[in-house]
Amino acid sequence: MTDSDTPTPSEHSISVCPWRGDKRWVYSITFDEALSDLHRFAIPILAEYGVPGHLEVVVGQIGEVRRVGSSSYNGMKQMSAAELREMVARGWGVGNHSWSHGAVNADTADLELGKAKAVLEEAAGQPITVYCAPGSNVNMNEGALAGCRRFGYLGAMSITDALNRPDDEDLLWMNRTFLHHQGYGPFFSEFDPYRNIRHAQRDQGWIIDYLHCPLEVPVHPNKDCSADQLRERIATVVAEGGDDVWLAPVEAPMDYRYTRRHTRITTEGPDRYRIGAADLPPGVHSRTVTISLPPSTRALEVDGRPHATYRRNGKLLADLDLASSREVQIAPA
Repeated sequence: MTDSDTPTPSEHSISVCPWRGDKRWVYSITFDEALSDLHRFAIPILAEYGVPGHLEVVVGQIGEVRRVGSSSYNGMKQMSAAELREMVARGWGVGNHSWSHGAVNADTADLELGKAKAVLEEAAGQPITVYCAPGSNVNMNEGALAGCRRFGYLGAMSITDALNRPDDEDLLWMNRTFLHHQGYGPFFSEFDPYRNIRHAQRDQGWIIDYLHCPLEVPVHPNKDCSADQLRERIATVVAEGGDDVWLAPVEAPMDYRYTRRHTRITTEGPDRYRIGAADLPPGVHSRTVTISLPPSTRALEVDGRPHATYRRNGKLLADLDLASSREVQIAPA
């Protein structure tokens, strides 16, 4: 669905909500390198607050001790296939952080994006549709992004400190906010548990935090935060968000944006509509959207059967699975 095609809500129309459940904003958190030491602090903290995480895996070293250049994380063990599957079972997501954590471009795409995707899918036991650029945004170059499209990735995560929005023109490029003890130079900004939250609330934004493996003290102050800082950030997100924030692994809001973009609503008669999302990329797994119904709606039928509705913030809503086109009939009061 292009921006101009997005239905404008009115007293007599239905529309697709910007986010699932008509949430005001969205929060996801990603952990580069997918290190086993996440079990020490990060996984228990997120479980306590009901926040799912997302693992970015250096595929060529699954289950091995990390050895990449002069990285601060060398010597730490990366999760095995069994550990990755355990985290998927917990509701976490998994992304490809390249095969080698080296250069990703047109010349290396077959290995860093293609082979890595196939191997990681086997290890995690599920499709992989998210690429996380290693190192810096240098690996978000045109050759890398063209490779992402060729191999069926739906999202490519940068390290750009900015929001993602429901109507972003380019759904492949995704921004990530740093969750570190101290930002990189030249500004060296300090840890801020409120970073981008007010902005997301105002703009219906989606925050994707990134860090590595928080321990008692940060492994590297410009690449990580401490366990205490992670707890403070998550507690702040949950407290400030309340029922208005959608806490989700990266794949869920990503799929929602694609489905919403492709959704078409056509009027077929009095209070009768056809809603579908044709030509979705095959990698979109969840094809459910939330629709906002006219306030005068007394009942809803989908494909000739009664369909559940619910109210939130004064709106009447319904969730529709658009794996196939649906016929929607509204019974006005």
